[in-house]
Amino acid sequence: MKLSEIINKKIAIWGFGVEGQATAKYLSEKNISFTVLCKDTESVDKYMCETAKVDTDLLNKFDVIIKSPGISPYSKIVKYTTAQLTSPTAIWFANEKNTTVIAVTGTKGKSTTVSLLAHVLKKSGKNVNLVGNIGQALISSTSNYDYIVLEASSFQIYDGNIQADVVLVNNLSAEHVDWHQGAANYFKDKLKILAQAKIKIINAKNQQLNKLVNDESVHYFNIDNGFYVHKEALMFKDKQILCLADVQLMGTHNLENIGAALCVCLHLGVDIDTCINAVKSFKPLAHRLQNLGKIGQHYAINDSIATTPVATLAAMKTVDLSKTTLLVGGYDRGNDWTEFAEAINKNPPDLLLVSGQNAEAITNHLVHIKAQFAFKLCENLPDAINYAKLNSPTNHTILLSPGAPSFDQFDSYIKRGEFFHLELNKNV
Repeated sequence: MKLSEIINKKIAIWGFGVEGQATAKYLSEKNISFTVLCKDTESVDKYMCETAKVDTDLLNKFDVIIKSPGISPYSKIVKYTTAQLTSPTAIWFANEKNTTVIAVTGTKGKSTTVSLLAHVLKKSGKNVNLVGNIGQALISSTSNYDYIVLEASSFQIYDGNIQADVVLVNNLSAEHVDWHQGAANYFKDKLKILAQAKIKIINAKNQQLNKLVNDESVHYFNIDNGFYVHKEALMFKDKQILCLADVQLMGTHNLENIGAALCVCLHLGVDIDTCINAVKSFKPLAHRLQNLGKIGQHYAINDSIATTPVATLAAMKTVDLSKTTLLVGGYDRGNDWTEFAEAINKNPPDLLLVSGQNAEAITNHLVHIKAQFAFKLCENLPDAINYAKLNSPTNHTILLSPGAPSFDQFDSYIKRGEFFHLELNKNV
């Protein structure tokens, strides 16, 4: 949406988190009037704020609503408003884009891949800005870079206005089914990002992607004539270019992420040898299979970012499960844990501790399949951590990989991961 189309209209910013605040700053700098719809605790004097409960009547008082990504467009409030809805991302692409944008999305591995890609491009001498779901709002960025690397969530992709030059889709499995009102909508909304891309790259081995994407212009990673993983090595065609021991990331799934990032670099014409050397110096992000070392009698790994069962199954491949206590559970987003229960029963940890809002649902799956390993339903995460400390054998690993969002007990996966670390250190 062009600013010239809205400059004389009644505008509201709905949602006042990172994107909402960045949008307010952006419009203020353009001398465009607006009202912020926010909570009492978020109200600030420098902007006109409306703290009443948001309903359709309130939205209908405005001509244009700039909606934050976390607010589902499938809600009745949104469906029945007469106001025109747009997003901070759509506004940026319509008014500010003047450089190459690389957008990365997928159900898991987005943050690691975009961070790795930005790191590699910088080491290759490029001027890069990393924005999007990982932290900085796109609308707060100028185009004064060689590349803008955008981590795009399904929420940000929904309105179909991401016009990236290069799009990488790492993988696809059901997530955010509550926000999208079903897996089918999630898949459809997620893949809108491919529509306007000049270069499209997807994972050749992801069944859901290959089932839904039918486009002859697509390029692939995880394929024999490109980058792919063989055992614990990353290959390019018939040549080994990296092995897991060469990098600081854990797990063969991260070799896939590296291959995806290098595939982007290859299509951009960046020197691959320089990129491969840069990969070796990349350090893992906090809360993503973050090795906390030995705390007291146990080793610990913080994978609080794992918000789907699929992500937890990937984390389990990075440890010796016979010496691991695994902590799962959290906010109930409606994900199906059947596949997880069946997979973990075939290759279980030494002990599984389940807590959180969806704990009973997960436990019911395990009972239904008559799981043949030790698992326990805990009251909450503090209870699970304490039980793990008291009941895990010396030198075993305590792995937090919840497979669910944090919102039942914590404001974010970051707060959950920090709490995990602090609790492990208590009375050590």
